[in-house]
Amino acid sequence: MILGAIEISLRSTRFSLSEVSSCSAGRIVERSHGVTANVDGLDRLTALIMSEVEYARDQGAERVELVAVPTLRGSRLVRLLDRVADAIGVDPIRIPSRRDWAAATFLGVTVPAGDSLPDPVAVAAIGETAIGFGVGSPGEIPEWIGSRPVGASTMTRKARFQDPPRPGQIEAAVIGASRGIASMFPPEAERVLVVSPLAPVVERLCGPRIGPEEARKGLDAILGQTSEDISAWFGAEPPLARHLPGIIVGHAALAEGLGVRVEPALADLAASRHWLAEREGDLAGQGQP
Repeated sequence: MILGAIEISLRSTRFSLSEVSSCSAGRIVERSHGVTANVDGLDRLTALIMSEVEYARDQGAERVELVAVPTLRGSRLVRLLDRVADAIGVDPIRIPSRRDWAAATFLGVTVPAGDSLPDPVAVAAIGETAIGFGVGSPGEIPEWIGSRPVGASTMTRKARFQDPPRPGQIEAAVIGASRGIASMFPPEAERVLVVSPLAPVVERLCGPRIGPEEARKGLDAILGQTSEDISAWFGAEPPLARHLPGIIVGHAALAEGLGVRVEPALADLAASRHWLAEREGDLAGQGQP
């Protein structure tokens, strides 16, 4: 089946369209748009949602899910966009809890990997406002889930990043995020996979297995580069390019805070949401909470 998802974050909106089966996902298209999530941006968000939903339907999508970050829960913007969703015939905007976000990301990585991952395995998700973390058996809802408010945008804002950020600002962000991660105390896992929308770029800069030293080498490689430079060099869309320093800071914080090496990974947004709904439905059918 073909499924679409539109994720509204504070400073960008991401659209994903994929062909999804019970154990695999084939990306058809994914793109990000730099739109600030506030009432002032309502007209642009409305046009964006209508355009992407129409595109998805033209491609044969059975469903397009609208999701928003927890920070937007109860906001006037979401209430207004729900009217847009109703007008174009899609379900109201869902605002997953951080638990559901971490669980969906865990499944997005581990379901396609099948038996190639150890049991247990850990998956972290670096979002704009938080890092989610799940540990469990591949392909199942993780048994342990935690999160900390040290996302790519949150930490760079607290460290007052300029464009480009200065070395002292980067170091302050790494120290602050590492402290937050160190306070989670998750169960141990043989591998820690880290999902971000720029995973291929992170791997190119830092390598496939990232410790604190490799993460800092990656940060040094983009030191002095503006978001426009990063966008041009790596072919990243401008809304994502602005987050690259914060995303690498997140990898550094996970490596330092947990004392492990971490591995960049991708998770399909639409497939992740679908697989979580499937497994939660199975649990409900078995009478489990």
